[in-house]
Amino acid sequence: MGQIGSKFLSAISASFKAYNKKGGARSIKKLVPIHKFLSETILNKLGKSFSIKSLGIGDGKEATFDGKYYLKDLDIAIFKKEKIVATVSFKFVTSNYKQNANNYFENLMGETANIRRQGVGFAHFLVLRGHTPYYSKNKGNLRGKEQKIEIINEKDLQKYIKLFKDMDFPHKPDLIGVCLLDFDKNNNPKLVSYNDFDFSAETKKILQNEFSLKKFLDKFIHLVNLKS
Repeated sequence: MGQIGSKFLSAISASFKAYNKKGGARSIKKLVPIHKFLSETILNKLGKSFSIKSLGIGDGKEATFDGKYYLKDLDIAIFKKEKIVATVSFKFVTSNYKQNANNYFENLMGETANIRRQGVGFAHFLVLRGHTPYYSKNKGNLRGKEQKIEIINEKDLQKYIKLFKDMDFPHKPDLIGVCLLDFDKNNNPKLVSYNDFDFSAETKKILQNEFSLKKFLDKFIHLVNLKS
């Protein structure tokens, strides 16, 4: 897995623990560990002429970006001098994925166009659970009862693979990364084995290579240098 992979899982673990605390599902505290990990990892790979605004580093605040269509708070914004040159959008789906899957995807395309149309590099990293709990609705921010476990399948991933293969339109992120993981009985995260799921050989290959965290980070550094 390597050192970066181990640090990534540690950050996911800390985020998941914050999420599981009462009221944690709506709290930004669950985002701090993983945003901090990504920001520090990226910054260590860039030259000293770059800076980053994100939760967990510096003043702990996100950068607000004047997008083509609307203002947007960026998860991780990379600056050269005072100009934003690229950004990473991060999403970790912890529950009820299938009922919201199309909304997540449509929101991603809108977010991408809003940012890329201003000439800023845009990368999106998505973390999904191989076995995702589905909770019933409840009042306020309280979590309902677990009703079933949803297993990720080929169809769930195909929309991202099709987007990855698409031509370079404004709605397509410059980079896409996808990670699948599960949690053990102690809520410790672990990467799944793609052979345990009903994925095609092509999907497995893309997940293992093009969508991997290592490839995502390497390509993002190249994107930042290209945009700066």
